[in-house]
Amino acid sequence: MRNARKLLALAVVSLAATSVHAEGSYLGLGLGLQFDLGDLGGTITKDGLDSNTPGKQLIVAENKLDVLSKSSIMRVEQNSAMTGGILSIFWEKEGQNSFWRVGVDHTRKIMGGHTEATFVGHKMIDMTWSYQATHIPFYWGMKAGVGESASVYGGLGLHYYRGGWGIDGDSNGQLLYELTQGRISVGPHSDQFILTQGATHATGNFPVIGEQVRFDVNGIGFNFLVGIERKLQSGNKTYFEIEHVIGGKMDNAPVRTYGTVSTLASTGSLSYPINLSGTRFKFGYKIAM
Repeated sequence: MRNARKLLALAVVSLAATSVHAEGSYLGLGLGLQFDLGDLGGTITKDGLDSNTPGKQLIVAENKLDVLSKSSIMRVEQNSAMTGGILSIFWEKEGQNSFWRVGVDHTRKIMGGHTEATFVGHKMIDMTWSYQATHIPFYWGMKAGVGESASVYGGLGLHYYRGGWGIDGDSNGQLLYELTQGRISVGPHSDQFILTQGATHATGNFPVIGEQVRFDVNGIGFNFLVGIERKLQSGNKTYFEIEHVIGGKMDNAPVRTYGTVSTLASTGSLSYPINLSGTRFKFGYKIAM
């Protein structure tokens, strides 16, 4: 019986040592980063986007343009996949070893997503990708104290999302045809072959000039996070957390140019899976209320 009491006392002490010592409400403010927005890194850097004509691409991948940039007549600017900045605000209620949270996050592209190619002084490709998304997440989770002032925590929840991505600019394969016709041979190692996949005809490729495509979706998704926080003498906290959100759906968007209609969107619009999922790295400040 005495040993049982000792074990019970030890369990109580252990629980107290790992508990969150204070209960209360906090206003959270934070910043963050998300990489490869829209899961479009593969499309931008290595896959491109095929047209309806076999062997042709409407969007030329940056790895092909990189090959062309080794020649003295082609200048290429590559910025790879999009990286987003996150602004976060939330309300968190802390209980005994648990918490719940509701907030708003807004994500917007801050880096990447721009490709430009100039051939003998003539701009042939100039494409800019954009991304924006708003998430309204709800979390419920558990916390455990680490020492006197730190805690680790994890939570699961649902969120409402609204957002999408777009692409603006020019893809002028016709210009390449006109500039290279009779000057560069068509073969497995020629500039022309790399850009058109070996399929160039008498009229070249229809140019896409001034295209603007915007996709926008909304819905309900899942989310989870893990994080660590440290309580300051003022009662406020600093935090760092890793969050993953899952959400997206198919969307249809109109196109503007004849070049896009003729090579990819014969109905005048495009359907594409829009992915607003991703892993986000966030840090910030929790103000005790």
